[in-house]
Amino acid sequence: SRYADVFTPIKAANSLDDRWAMPASRDAFLKGYCNAPVETLDIDPATIGKQIGHMGYFRSYAMPLWEDVLEWFTKPGNGRRRL
Repeated sequence: SRYADVFTPIKAANSLDDRWAMPASRDAFLKGYCNAPVETLDIDPATIGKQIGHMGYFRSYAMPLWEDVLEWFTKPGNGRRRL
């Protein structure tokens, strides 16, 4: 019930090949934040031609993703987006 006390906008990004935190589990978790505007981003590993998984965001080959993700974080919007 405390999730309903959150009104801060939430942005949540997940890789489509993340086996620990799949987009479907992220979406199920975020449903609890019923009063917060939620925007999600599904990152397709094909974008960089390598697996991302759960921790691949922090590997050097994933650096091209960060510019797009940081831009997404700074722009207002809502809904679901795919990168």
